[in-house]
Amino acid sequence: MRAVLALHDFRMLLVMQFASTVRQPMLFFAQAWYVNIVAPESQRVFLLGVLGAVRGGTFLAYALFGGAIADRFPRGRALMISHVASLIVTAGIGLLLYVPAVARGEGPWLWVMFPLFATFGLATGQDQPTRTAMVRDVVPASALTSAIMWHQLLMALAFIPAAPFSGWAIDRLGFATTYMTSGIGHVVVIIALLAMRSPGAVADPGAKRESVLQNLRGGFTVMREDPVVRWTILLTWVVLAAALSVMGILIAAWVHDILLLDATGWGWMALWWGIGGVVSSVWLTWQADSQRKGALFLGSCALMGVAVLAFGVSRSLPAAFFWNGMAGLANSLVLTLGIALVQEMVPNRVLGRVTALLMLSQGFLQVAGLGVALIAQAVGLPLIYPAAGVLILAVTLVATIAQRPLRNAH
Repeated sequence: MRAVLALHDFRMLLVMQFASTVRQPMLFFAQAWYVNIVAPESQRVFLLGVLGAVRGGTFLAYALFGGAIADRFPRGRALMISHVASLIVTAGIGLLLYVPAVARGEGPWLWVMFPLFATFGLATGQDQPTRTAMVRDVVPASALTSAIMWHQLLMALAFIPAAPFSGWAIDRLGFATTYMTSGIGHVVVIIALLAMRSPGAVADPGAKRESVLQNLRGGFTVMREDPVVRWTILLTWVVLAAALSVMGILIAAWVHDILLLDATGWGWMALWWGIGGVVSSVWLTWQADSQRKGALFLGSCALMGVAVLAFGVSRSLPAAFFWNGMAGLANSLVLTLGIALVQEMVPNRVLGRVTALLMLSQGFLQVAGLGVALIAQAVGLPLIYPAAGVLILAVTLVATIAQRPLRNAH
């Protein structure tokens, strides 16, 4: 576990992971709280679902192409271009939010902000599969599992200061300054990319002889032919879409209406999500050579179902904070073990595309948030959370019984 930290370019990837994980919650919190505050009372839950849908829709529309780009071109160059463009867009939206009418969502401005906020999905669609695939480029195969554990641990560690700071910044500094501050994350990633000693070669030199659509088929072919890869991806899609559509997309309304917290209180509750992520990542570093990754992955999916169900029936703040932390722990386990299974079984030349397929869960969860929001608007928030937990448990049980290759995967 320590040896992989001696690799200079891998340390730069860890810097990027930390910076991106601090940046993303700031944007996520600012966008969700903006809609929660400025939207008409009767439409708040629905419009939070719309926000998730437009962000998730742009992510879904672009992520597969982002994965193909990560295999067709040097991954460092693709990442550099995406972060320079994202820095410009983030600064532009931040400056716009300094206009009082925009900050209050007056007139058409609330609706104007939806497509602008959707650029978050585009940036994420290139950033996440590319950076994750770059781990394979800079570490030897023997250290791959350890490197993945470190990479996910840095993400969990970064979320601990990012969550409470994001809530505090919204309450104390306002939407505009919070948005502008998040741009520092892009600057740090750009500096770390410039500091890397090797820009990286093209992962799949033959990809340019095909169209991008043909490249995409290569990723789907791996998913279709390998049952472990296929069911790791499918289960990640279902579990995270069901869990995070409520724990992420609708959480601002839950925090405001059920737990009676402000943005700062939301940030402190989210801190427990980060703590859960750190606990799981530290534990996984001790399990780096585990021969039971498939079984651990299935157990993590079941834990997510239990955590969402328990959170949905909790009304005291201590219980809500605890189960939010357990959901964060389960989320980190599902993501890390899913990435580890995929990275160990997929050839590097198509890794960007298959990683993008795995990460489509982030788009599905946001699009699913719109449907969940419509149901919540009709039947009320308190019924939605337990229902999501039961769905996760049922799907995980079916996969555990039916998929022996995944149970035995290591």
